[in-house]
Amino acid sequence: MAEDTAKINKSELFGLQLDESTDIQNNSILLTYVRYSDHDESDVKEDILSVSDLPTHTTGSEIFKVLNVFIEEGGLEWKNCV
Repeated sequence: MAEDTAKINKSELFGLQLDESTDIQNNSILLTYVRYSDHDESDVKEDILSVSDLPTHTTGSEIFKVLNVFIEEGGLEWKNCV
């Protein structure tokens, strides 16, 4: 994760896309995609940033909590999310 987030931090601005889904055992999961400028390759990249388990009763608040933990642990800053 540190290498991935280092490239995102280097690009300064990034965008997120979220998708709620279920796995084969019917557990709720949150897929987070990220788009950022990869200055090393002079290209825009889109990758899966994280796949996280969600609580049984998924609300917007719970989704934000799960995502916020990942963003903070990854060293990303919300002010750079566009």
